[in-house]
Amino acid sequence: MPYPNATGAPYPDASAPQAMPGPVGAASPYTQVGPYPGAQPNPLGSPYPAAPGVEAGPRVVPQNVLMAFYVMLTGAVVTVLSAAYMLTTIDQIRSDALEASGGVFRGDDLDILVYAGLAGGILTSLVTAGLWVWLAFVCRAGKNWARITGTVFFGINVLFSVIAVISTLAAPDADLQSLSFTVVGVVIGLAAVILLWNPKSKAYFAPVLPPGYQPYPGPRANGPW
Repeated sequence: MPYPNATGAPYPDASAPQAMPGPVGAASPYTQVGPYPGAQPNPLGSPYPAAPGVEAGPRVVPQNVLMAFYVMLTGAVVTVLSAAYMLTTIDQIRSDALEASGGVFRGDDLDILVYAGLAGGILTSLVTAGLWVWLAFVCRAGKNWARITGTVFFGINVLFSVIAVISTLAAPDADLQSLSFTVVGVVIGLAAVILLWNPKSKAYFAPVLPPGYQPYPGPRANGPW
């Protein structure tokens, strides 16, 4: 039973539900916080966007990445040509092996040593050519890990090329044609790395997001949350 107040009107029952003061039909002053401007629901049901990236869809290969693709294929061709040239230097390889062994290896033993070294060199060249082709196609597809892997391989190639150049120039009868293949390979690798890491390639190698995702717009005006 309600108790009367000073005017004689009873106080409302505290147990009864009370309405918030305000004009009839007016919306509640407390509104639900929605998604950030420009955001679209993602496939998981959350209205908030994912991390920045490139939205999935057909992409045009940038001109510098396409040039890097052809440069890397050229590197594969040069590597195969160097392997073919190696076949023409069997006599020189035999003479160098005989001199290096001090005459210990002769006849069949010398032949085994020469052909084993020749086979190892050709196999290495073919594997290198295959890496050139593989990395060319993967980089053209926009895989950032392939761009990093190719750069690491280029650094290793530069190290071994410097050693090869020093060894060749130190020999009394330097094989300048073989040396030219080494130098051309380094130049081609350098050109490919420069093209792949050109600032214009950054967006193409960015992570790809599913359609509908939007980049995070940044902190709100009244705080980070």
